Amino acid sequence: AANQEAQRATNAVQSVNESLRGDDPRRTVSCLMNSDLQLPEVFPSAATLYHRELQLLQSRTAELHQEELFVAVEMLSAVALINQCLEAGHVQKFGSSLVSPSAGLCDVDPALMDRYFELLLDMKQQLGRGLLTWNQLQEGINRVNGSAHNEHQQLLAVGLINEAVMRGDVQQLSSALMLPSCGLEEVMPANACRYLTLLTRSRQQKVQMSRDSGAELWLADIQEAVKLANQQSQKALKLCLAVAAVNQAVKENRAKQTLRVLSLPELELRGVLSDCAADYQRELSSLITDRARSGNDRSPWVRVQLADGSFYYFHLNTLEGSWEKPNGFKHHGLFIGPQEIQVGIQSFVKMWLARRRYLSRLRFFKQNVDAVIKIQAFFRANRARHEYRMLVHSDTPPLSVVRKFLHLLDLGDADIREEAELLRLREEVVRSIRFNRQLETNLDLMDLKIGLLVRNRATLQEVVSHCKKLTKKNKEQLSDMMDVERSKGLKALSRDRRMRLEAYQHLFYLLQTQPLYLAQVIFLMPQSRSTAFMEMVVFSLFNYGSDRREAFLLLQLFTEALRYEIRLKVEQPQDVITGNPTVIKMLVNFYRHAQGQNSLRDSLGPALQDVLLDQTLNIRTDPVEVYKTWINQTETQTGHKSSLPYEVSAEDALSHPEVQRRIDIAIINLKNLTDRVLKAITSNLNKIPYGLRYTAKVLRDTLKTKFPAANESELYKIVSNLVYYRYMNPAIVAPDGFDVLDRSVGSTLQPEQRHILGSIARMLQHAAANKHFHGDGYHVRTLNQYITQTHSKFRTFLRSVCDVPEPEERFSMDEYSELLIVNRPVIYISVSELLNTHKLLLEHQEVLCQDPSDPLRLILNDLGPVPTLQELMGETAADPGAESSKTEVSLTLTNKFDIFNDSEDKPDARGLLLSTKQLIIDVIRTQSGDSLRDLLRGKTSPDQEVCHDWLMQRRARQDAQTPEKMKRNQSLVANGNLSLEEKKRKILRSLCRLEALGVLRPPRAENQILQMIAKDIRQQRLHRQRRGAELQKLRQTLGSLQEKSSFHSEQVDFYRHYITSCLDNLTNSKSANKKTAESKGKKKQPALSYSAARLQEKGVLLEIEDLPSTQFKNVVFDISPGPEKGSFSIKARFLGVPMEEFLLKYQGICIFA
Repeated sequence: AANQEAQRATNAVQSVNESLRGDDPRRTVSCLMNSDLQLPEVFPSAATLYHRELQLLQSRTAELHQEELFVAVEMLSAVALINQCLEAGHVQKFGSSLVSPSAGLCDVDPALMDRYFELLLDMKQQLGRGLLTWNQLQEGINRVNGSAHNEHQQLLAVGLINEAVMRGDVQQLSSALMLPSCGLEEVMPANACRYLTLLTRSRQQKVQMSRDSGAELWLADIQEAVKLANQQSQKALKLCLAVAAVNQAVKENRAKQTLRVLSLPELELRGVLSDCAADYQRELSSLITDRARSGNDRSPWVRVQLADGSFYYFHLNTLEGSWEKPNGFKHHGLFIGPQEIQVGIQSFVKMWLARRRYLSRLRFFKQNVDAVIKIQAFFRANRARHEYRMLVHSDTPPLSVVRKFLHLLDLGDADIREEAELLRLREEVVRSIRFNRQLETNLDLMDLKIGLLVRNRATLQEVVSHCKKLTKKNKEQLSDMMDVERSKGLKALSRDRRMRLEAYQHLFYLLQTQPLYLAQVIFLMPQSRSTAFMEMVVFSLFNYGSDRREAFLLLQLFTEALRYEIRLKVEQPQDVITGNPTVIKMLVNFYRHAQGQNSLRDSLGPALQDVLLDQTLNIRTDPVEVYKTWINQTETQTGHKSSLPYEVSAEDALSHPEVQRRIDIAIINLKNLTDRVLKAITSNLNKIPYGLRYTAKVLRDTLKTKFPAANESELYKIVSNLVYYRYMNPAIVAPDGFDVLDRSVGSTLQPEQRHILGSIARMLQHAAANKHFHGDGYHVRTLNQYITQTHSKFRTFLRSVCDVPEPEERFSMDEYSELLIVNRPVIYISVSELLNTHKLLLEHQEVLCQDPSDPLRLILNDLGPVPTLQELMGETAADPGAESSKTEVSLTLTNKFDIFNDSEDKPDARGLLLSTKQLIIDVIRTQSGDSLRDLLRGKTSPDQEVCHDWLMQRRARQDAQTPEKMKRNQSLVANGNLSLEEKKRKILRSLCRLEALGVLRPPRAENQILQMIAKDIRQQRLHRQRRGAELQKLRQTLGSLQEKSSFHSEQVDFYRHYITSCLDNLTNSKSANKKTAESKGKKKQPALSYSAARLQEKGVLLEIEDLPSTQFKNVVFDISPGPEKGSFSIKARFLGVPMEEFLLKYQGICIFA
C-alpha cells in the first residue's frame, strides 16, 4: 500500500510537471489539487499565479519534486490569500496573512499594516485583474519600510531644528537645516540668522493660535520659512542695490539717471513721472546737502529697514549684505533710505490705482451678479445638503454621522463672547429700565411741584431745591446703578454672608421657576400693595423679561396668577371687567411699558400722526353743539345778531338743513378717522406682544372652562376689554403719555386734537364691546350701524389675537431647557426689594408652604428671620430708608435641589439623561466603532486613553477661561475626571437606570439616546440663531431706552431753564427801579433796609449769635440785588456801624468777607 501511494504521488508530480510545460493554468491547478500530492490549499482563482510562478521555478530545475511543490504552493497560496484580502478590503485578515510564516515575507512591521494595505492595493489596481506576485508584495513592503525610515529620520531632524529655534542657537540651526535627512531645499548658511528669526516668529504664532506653549514647527513650516528667508534676502539685496544706485545718481547730479533708477521695480515706486525728473533730483540733492552740513559719519555700511520692521545691513564697497549686524556698525550719514525716497511720490497714485481696481471689480460683479448668486447658491446648497442631510432627515442617524457633527456642541470662544455680551446687554437693559422709571417718577414729582408753584401752593425755594436734586442726583444714581461692584456687603467673603447669599440665590431661583408661589402672594396681598409689589420685586426678579427664558417664566407667572385669581375670586365672567383683577392690571402695564411700547408706537404711531395732521376736521355730532357753532359763525361773518334762538333742543337743531349737512360731514370724517386707526390695529397683529396675546387666550379658555354656559360673544367682550380697552385705548386717548408720538420737549397736544383722539377711542371702545349710543336721531342710528359693522371686524381680530402657539413652542422651552442654558440666570435687585420679598414670604408662609418638606419652607428655614440692613450690608445705616437700602446687588441664581443626583434610590431623570449624553459624547470622540453598542463593549486602547485625557485637559482649560456665571454644573465637571473605561461602565449603568425610569425603551436604548444627541446638535444651531436675534433685539431696546433717557434729560433741562427764568423774574421784580435809577444818572441802586426786630417778627431771622433779642432794634440789614441771578447782597449795621457783609443765594447761603 505504501508503494502504491508513493507511485500515485510520483505520477501526480509528473502530471504537474507536464502541465507546467503547457499553457493551461486551469489544468495546472487541477493537478495541484490532486490529493495524492498532499499539498496545502490551492485557490482556483489564482490559477494564473500558480502556473506562471511554478513555470519560472521549473525553468531553473528540469523537474519539480514533491517537496519543492509543497513549499512553492504553500507560499503561492499565501500570496493568493493576500490578494483576496486586498480585493475584499479586509484589513485585519490582510494583516494576519501578511505576517503568516507561510507567506515568507520579510521585515513586516505590524504598525505599518494600514500603509502596506494602501500601497499594495494601489499596486494591484494598477495591474488590473492580475494578482500581485511574492516579489511585488516584498517590494511594496520594502518601499513602505523605507518611507517610514526616512520619515523617522526626518522627524529627528525636525526635532533638532525645533530645539535650536527654542534655544536661539544660530549655529545649531544651520547644522540641523543642512542635514540630508531633513530634506529641505535651497538652505543657504549665509541666511541662518534670518532663518532663526522667521522660524522663531512662526513658532510664536503657532503657540498663540494653539494656546500650547509646547507647540513645535512642522516640516512644511520650516520649508516655508527657509523659502521665505531666501526670497527676503534676495529682495533685500536688490533693494539695497537699487537704493545705492539712486544715491549714486543723485550725487552725480544726473536727473535722467535718477529718474531711471527710481523706476526700477526693486524700489516698488509707482507714480514716478518723467516730467518731474528735475524736481526729484533737486529734492534728493537738497536732502544729501543738508546731511553733509551736519557732519554725519561716512561709514561703508548702511542699514535698510524692510516692511516687517527687520533690518538688512549692506556694504557700499563690496555690494554685499547680511542680516547680522556687523561689529562696530555705524550707518552712512549721507545715505538716503528707501522710505525717504518714496515719501510723497505714491500717495495720490496709490489712491487712484486702488479706486480704479475697486471700481473695476465692482463693475464686474454688478455685470455678473446673477451668475455670482447662482454659483454661490448652488455650491452652498450642495455642500449643506451633503453634510447635513443624514443628520437632519434621518430618524436613526449612524454613529459616524453623529461623530462628524459633535463639534457643533462645543462652546467656542465666539459662543462665550456672545453669551457674555448677551449677559452684559441684559444687565444694561434692566438697569436702564429701572433708571428711566426712577427718573420718570422724579420728573412727575417735579411737574407736580411746578403746578403747585403756579397755584401758589409751593414756594420757589422747594421747586429750585428739587430741580437741583433732579439734575444732580439722578446722574449719581445712574452711575451708582451701573456700578455693580459697589455692593460689597452681601457678597463679602465671610461664611455667614456667603451662606445667606446662597440661600437668597436659591430662594429667587425657586420663585422664578415655580410661579405658583408668587401668584399666591399677589392674590393674598391687598390690591394697593400688590401693585407696588409687582413693580418693585417681580419685574426685577424676571429682569423685565429681557431674555427668552425670563420672558417665558414671567409669562408663566402672569398666566398662573390669572388662573388662580379666576378660580378663587371670579364668580361670573363680568367680574373680570368690574373687579379689575390685579394680575391683569400688572401684565397690561408691563407689556405696555416694558415690551409693548415699541409695538404701540409702531402700530398706532403713524396712524395717529396722520390723524392729528389736519386739525380743521369737524367730527362733532352733537346737534345742539353743531347748531350753536353754526349760529356763532353766522354772527361772526355777518356782524349781526342771528334771529334764531340760541338755546334749542336736539330735535329743533336737527330741523335745520345746515346742521344736518354739518353732522353728515362730521359722521363721515369720524368714520374715516376711526377706520384708519382700526386698520392700523388689525393690520399689525404680529406687533402685539406675544405675552399679551397668550394671556388673552388663557383668559378666554379659563373663563370657558369655569363657566361652560357662557356664550362666545360674552367671552370675547372680556377679551376685548383686555386687549383693546386696557392695552390700546389709553395710548389712543393720550399718545403723548405713552411715547407713541414724536413730541418735542415742552410741546403738548391741543384741546381739539385731544377731542379728536377721544372721539375715535370712544367709537372703537363701543365697537369692541358692541355697545350702541343712546338716542333716536338719525345720526345716532348711523353711528350705531357703523358700530355693528365694525364689531364683526373686531371679533375676527380678537380670534386672531388668541390664535397663538403655546409658550413652550414659542420660546423653545421644555423640561430640559433649564439644564442647557449656558449663562446662569442673574437678577439685579435692590436691598430693600430683597428684604421686602423675604418679609412677605415669611408673613404668608403658612399659606404658601403648609407641607414641612415644601422647597420654599426649607429655603426660608435656611434664611431664618429677615435680617436688618446693617446685618445684610455690613454697614451702619441711620435709618432703613438710607441710600444703602437702594443699593443694587446682582444674584446668580442656583437651584438648591440639584437635579444631578447620583443616589440609586431617587435618581433624577433629567440630570441623569444630560450627564449620560455628555459621557457618550466624550466616548464617541475618542473611541472608534460602528455602533454605540460596539463602542461601549469594546476594549480601550492606551492611545484612546491618551486622546481622551487630552480632550479632558483641553476642556478643563476652556472651563478655567469661562466666566463664573457660565460654568457648567459641578457634577458634569466631576465626570470629566473619570477615565475612558470608567465612563463606559457608568454609561452602561445609566442606560439601565434610564430604561427603568421609562426615559428610554429597551432594546433600542442606544439608538434612542443617539437620536437625542442628534437633536441637540440641530437645536444648537437654532439656539445660536436665536441668540443672535436676541442680541440684536437687546441692542435695539437699549438704544430706545437711551433715547428715552435723552428725552428725559431734555425735560430736566427744560425745567431747569424754567426755574432759571423764575429766578430772573424774581430778581427783576426786586430791581424794578433799576432803569429809572440809571436814567437819572445814579451810580448805585438804593437798598431795602429792615431792622433785625422786623425780620424776627416776619419769621425770617431766628437769632444773632452773641446778641440778645433786646438789641435787635439796633441792628439794620441793607438788602440789594446781588451780582448773580437769584442772589442778594446783605449788609449788617449795628448802631449805624457796618459790621458784616455776605451774599444770600436763593438755593442756599454763601458767606464771604
